[in-house]
Amino acid sequence: MQRKNCILKGRSCHRSGIAMIMAIFVVIIIATIMAFSIQMTTKTAKRAVDIYVENQANLFAKNAAEYAVYKISKEKSCVDFSALFTPPIVLRDYYTVDVSVRYFVSDPNAACPVSDVALTPVGDADAYAYARIDVTVTVDDDDVATEPVRIFRRYVEDITPFVY
Repeated sequence: MQRKNCILKGRSCHRSGIAMIMAIFVVIIIATIMAFSIQMTTKTAKRAVDIYVENQANLFAKNAAEYAVYKISKEKSCVDFSALFTPPIVLRDYYTVDVSVRYFVSDPNAACPVSDVALTPVGDADAYAYARIDVTVTVDDDDVATEPVRIFRRYVEDITPFVY
């Protein structure tokens, strides 16, 4: 089998090279598709981690508020949360939970630390007590989330049955 060559035939031989140009275009198209897929994968993974960390922070905030109401109901009085949650609780080495509870009661002689709001005393039948629970959950660890996460939730709970 002989290769076709243009030297022996005496005429000029021109190869167009269209196969090489098509191969280069195919490689460029495949490389572009791969670059876009890698970029989309990293963005999706980052967003999935951020969503997971934010959902965990929301759950920790809700659980901290429920725990505060549980402690009030168990003690049957106003609980001093400044001693209970100081320093802020650190969960899983990177979630920091800080709880602040402020009481609003109708009896100025109650054993609760009363807020700065001037409340008018009412009779025992109309006595009321509310707790404003401020929960802050922060995530500062760079290994866990690419974005710093800070969740603040405020809950107002009726604690009248537990206090009076």
